[in-house]
Amino acid sequence: MDLTITPEHLDGWIPIRVYCNDHRPFVDWCWIGTRRFTEPFFDHTIEAVLRLPFSTLFRPQTSIDMLHERYETNRGLEPQGFIFHMSRCGSTLVSQMLSSLPNTLMISEAGSIDSVLRLRFVDSALTPEDRAKILKWIVGILGQRRCGDEEHFFIKFDSWASLDLPSIHRAFPSVPWIFVFRNPIEVIVSQLAHRGAHMVPGAIQPELFGMTIESVYQMRPEEYCSRVLASICQAVLDHHSICPGKMINYRDLPEAVFDQIAPFFGLKLSETDRATMRRVMLRDAKNPDMGFSTDSHAKRDMATERARKSTDRWLSPVYDQLETLRGVC
Repeated sequence: MDLTITPEHLDGWIPIRVYCNDHRPFVDWCWIGTRRFTEPFFDHTIEAVLRLPFSTLFRPQTSIDMLHERYETNRGLEPQGFIFHMSRCGSTLVSQMLSSLPNTLMISEAGSIDSVLRLRFVDSALTPEDRAKILKWIVGILGQRRCGDEEHFFIKFDSWASLDLPSIHRAFPSVPWIFVFRNPIEVIVSQLAHRGAHMVPGAIQPELFGMTIESVYQMRPEEYCSRVLASICQAVLDHHSICPGKMINYRDLPEAVFDQIAPFFGLKLSETDRATMRRVMLRDAKNPDMGFSTDSHAKRDMATERARKSTDRWLSPVYDQLETLRGVC
């Protein structure tokens, strides 16, 4: 397809996946036109678009060179802030509050970004510098203005992307970043009730979390979930010592969006902006059709003794360190 497609032909198209074929990276594109990313997650928007006949029938795949060409001729806004998170900790509320502003572009947990970060498990010939370049191209294209008046661009990464903070920093050394975290027993209870992809052994390469495929299948769910979350938090602590970010505890939300996150990202909010964002606070971030209700006490009450012991062993030490940093950064 590269023989007939030029960068100009890709107006209105975005990359939704990077994959390797015969040790060569390729890009899967999807037509989105001028649609904004207002759903809680990037992939929700893509799923809605792919229900349209045109987007289903026409799915160009190009070499990585075309991605580069498109970036060089049609790059978008520079990222203004990155959101990393522990999972089930309020980060979606943060992203939804920011994306509610009409002049803001929010990309939330894009599969195309995740596919670039995990290319190291697909093709060992790709160097960290290669992955950083491809990540920069992907982000540059995702940052294109959808309606023409966007001024601010933010990205929320998948929770396990914290393990790739050095690679992300290599591509974007000056972009400020935050890490949203929560009382670990509340996160564990939520994950055990309905697991995310990284909490299913083998769904994501266990080497990412410092484990082997043989070992993870011998672990109880409580241990596996605790160790995955601990590895995510430890990666944040390690990177913070090199490139400081801002730690945000779930219990400080949603007000932290106004008095900590927005100033840290250089975002000036008008009273109209604040009123718009406060309306988002009334709804469940992941299911906007539902009202929001706090569940911290209920989650702690649901915790089993096994979950508490696993949390105390693996997660509490790193959580305490994050709490210490929250008070000083």
